[in-house]
Amino acid sequence: MIQRSLKIVHVGDFFFSLKKRAPSQFSVGGKLTNGLIRNGHHVINFSYRDVARASGWFGSRRWGRRHLCRALKEFMLSCRPDILLLGHGYMIPPDVIADIRQALPGLVVIQWNIDALFVEENARDFAARHAVVDASFISTAGPMVRQLIGPKGKAGFLPNPVDWSVERGRAHEKRELEADVFYACGNPARQRIVCGTSWEMNAFCRMLEEHAPETIRFSYAGVRGQPYCSGADYAGRLGNAAMGLNISRRADYPLYSSDRLAHMIGSGQLILIERKTGYDQFFADDEMAFFSSISELVDHIDFYHHDTKERQRVARAGWRRYHELFNERRIADYIIHHALGENGANREFWDALSL
Repeated sequence: MIQRSLKIVHVGDFFFSLKKRAPSQFSVGGKLTNGLIRNGHHVINFSYRDVARASGWFGSRRWGRRHLCRALKEFMLSCRPDILLLGHGYMIPPDVIADIRQALPGLVVIQWNIDALFVEENARDFAARHAVVDASFISTAGPMVRQLIGPKGKAGFLPNPVDWSVERGRAHEKRELEADVFYACGNPARQRIVCGTSWEMNAFCRMLEEHAPETIRFSYAGVRGQPYCSGADYAGRLGNAAMGLNISRRADYPLYSSDRLAHMIGSGQLILIERKTGYDQFFADDEMAFFSSISELVDHIDFYHHDTKERQRVARAGWRRYHELFNERRIADYIIHHALGENGANREFWDALSL
């Protein structure tokens, strides 16, 4: 761990949001702040979207953008931190970051991002900010990141963090649960590629129901007519389902996953995940249920549905392994060490994937 305390202004989304129904209670920003504080740093959260909403007409972020940038500049000058840590924050353009750096010589600026790089707008904004920060971290691994941002500057893979104080469900400890398979989807109409085939997720879930045993109980959020849920309702679903179906928009971007992966495995669900994601580099077949075809996915669901003891054993092993590898303190420590060039002998095992 870092042996000295740093003052860090963390710009991002945290465990509270003015936006209704926001999934903020499981936010990556909140977990990273927890990790930084638990590692001994002084962290000041700056909730950029809420600052913009509070100052914009009719609560509009768009109309509050100018005030947001001015407020951040003023706060940075009064605070004078060691590090400016930017989580997403595309509302703060590169020229504003450059102005802050000019006003505060010696400031270290870091960006982190969990957005998908196969979305053109996300990729463009991430690359633009990389030009004005000291280090960038992204939840996609492999050479495609360097191809996007260029050879200069530090970069690293950002695993989706888990936090024992946030993901509090313990589904792996329970034999009897309300549901067998949990799946959440923010936009089911958006196509997702599963095992090489493009699916609208209402159709995919309907297909899966038809092929799975009739006794399987599915728990949905945001799909199959079920409302999107957040907060305590979302946490309750996480902790009361045996298996979590982890399907992001595509599986061919190395290690990219929605942060729901951390929510589900951190809550004790046995993870059903496509092997093509690359997570079999970190987890064994007795820690996650990997599939390469729909029939293999159905077989996993059938097997673990009928063998509760084995489901609990594999889910518990995955839960322990994920908490060991990707907990909030370890990832927060990695971000700071890597950005400051202090990794030395403490380089994380996933550095070999970078960037």
